[in-house]
Amino acid sequence: MQNTLRSLIQSGWQSNPAMHKIISDYAKYHAALVIAGGLFTLILISLSVFFWIKFKKIPKTGKFKWIFEKKVYFSFGLLSGIVALCMTLIVAANATNAFNPLHGFSLLIDDLTPSSYSVQLHHAYNDWIQSGSSTLPTLIEQHIHRRVIFHTTKAIVCGILIIVFTALSIPLWRTLIKKPNASETKWRLKEKTFFVAGIATVALSLLMMIIVVANLQGAIAPIALTLLFG
Repeated sequence: MQNTLRSLIQSGWQSNPAMHKIISDYAKYHAALVIAGGLFTLILISLSVFFWIKFKKIPKTGKFKWIFEKKVYFSFGLLSGIVALCMTLIVAANATNAFNPLHGFSLLIDDLTPSSYSVQLHHAYNDWIQSGSSTLPTLIEQHIHRRVIFHTTKAIVCGILIIVFTALSIPLWRTLIKKPNASETKWRLKEKTFFVAGIATVALSLLMMIIVVANLQGAIAPIALTLLFG
């Protein structure tokens, strides 16, 4: 497999429809992250701006004292800003592979060592690439079909969970910050439970965001992903 891919990359892969399909799919894999990740980044930047505006509007109660509401807006503004920055770096890195997929793909060739369960699949890929056909073999199509269903289902479920966790998080934090004379030192078990649950829902929302993006990649570009991971 590795020798076949290296030979085609060096001799001109554009003339091989099978290889062209794989490289194009690899480019789509990274483009999917650029688009989905870029969208989430814009949302995070908007949230960061919103939280910082809220933070600035709340006056200090003392030189080194902030009320709980101000602390919440500061924390969320900082968190969303940091995550947005990380997402921006990831999007930028993937954009280079989306525009120049051959370089990134060639770096992965040495890692194409099939495990015992994927030897047959790798042989099918090798035969398909050597044939130069644009039509996918049945075995590869079956694996791709299963992968698309798997990733699409996960993306949808996790997308719904983002909405659910966000919907749960908002009233929890709203209840805490709107509590009269809110002070962490005076919290009862109820407030402490709300606080822990609020942190958990935010963390889970961010985790679901990552899972959605990753699975969108798998659903949109399954050919290269199946070659790389079986």
